[in-house]
Parts: sequence; C-alpha cells; structure tokens
Amino acid sequence: MRDSIQIRLARPDDAEIAAFLLSSAYTHTQLDYPLPEEHADGWVERLQNYFRQDGNRFSYQNIHVAELDAKVVGLVLSFGGRDEARLNAAVGPWLEHESEEDEWYVDGLAVFKNWSRRGIGTRLLHVAEQLARQHHYSKVALNVEQGNEPALNLYTQQHYIGTRKTVLYQRHYIRMVKTLENGG
Repeated sequence: MRDSIQIRLARPDDAEIAAFLLSSAYTHTQLDYPLPEEHADGWVERLQNYFRQDGNRFSYQNIHVAELDAKVVGLVLSFGGRDEARLNAAVGPWLEHESEEDEWYVDGLAVFKNWSRRGIGTRLLHVAEQLARQHHYSKVALNVEQGNEPALNLYTQQHYIGTRKTVLYQRHYIRMVKTLENGG
C-alpha cells in the first residue's frame, strides 16, 4: 500500500477535493471519502477560490497532495515563515500570523478518515520537512489543537516538541517545533 501512494504538487484542478481537506484540517474534523453533497458551504467555496489562485496562503502552489489509485486522499499545506505576511495579505486581514521568520510552517495536514493510520500523514509531513531543507530552513513548526490526541501523537512520534500553548482564531493550540538534521 505504501508504494502505491504518490505524493505530488497540487494543481488548480484539485481545488474541490483540496478545499474539503483543508476545511477538515482547520475545523479539526475528519471526513470520509466520497463526500456527501451537503458538505459544500461558503467556507469551502472560498477555499476553492483561494486554492486556484497564485500567491496566497491557501494556493495550490503551497500544497502537496497524496494520491492513491488516482484519487486525492490527503494533503499538506506548508510555506516559509518569511513568506507568511505576503501570503496572508493576498487573502485578507482576518488571517492571524502563525509562523516565525526562521521556520518552515505546516499550516494544514489532512487525510480522509478512510485512509488514516496508513502512513500517509507521515509521508506528507516528510515532504514538508524536505521542502524546509530545500528552502534553507533548519526547523519546522505547526500548531495542534489541544486535545487532538491523534495529531499530537503523530507529531510527537516524528520528533516535534511542544514549545508553548497559544490561542489562534479563538481556539487553544500547542505549538510544536522540530529541528531538522542537515537543515538550513
């Protein structure tokens, strides 16, 4: 199974499925695939529009997807901390600043529930870490909602260390950081 998973850069035509996965990551809910029609809402539609555009936080340009049997089953959205202000400005002032200048930031990681616990999230996280190295960042950071034990376990197993508690978008998070070997 592991070998049949392909990781690739996202494309604008992945917008529909990617928007649902991003929404899943941001709302801390797991979705099954295929999606029921009633899942569409204004937030998902906005994510689809941002995803198709260049140069913003939610753009396909910042996303890698995991495919299994030609179906997108997961994604990771990540970018350099030096770029966050520019990426956020392209979306609007409602976005909170989440990263530090000297780190690669994992903004969203999601895998459909049907395919969870198969190593897909770990592989996507490794892609983000490789991007950090390629862009000369020596650490990767992310925020995990407090109480999200499956995500906390994944990141802890991958050597991310909780550094502080924080509040973003009126939710409580644990900020986790990993120092990369051979980074920067």
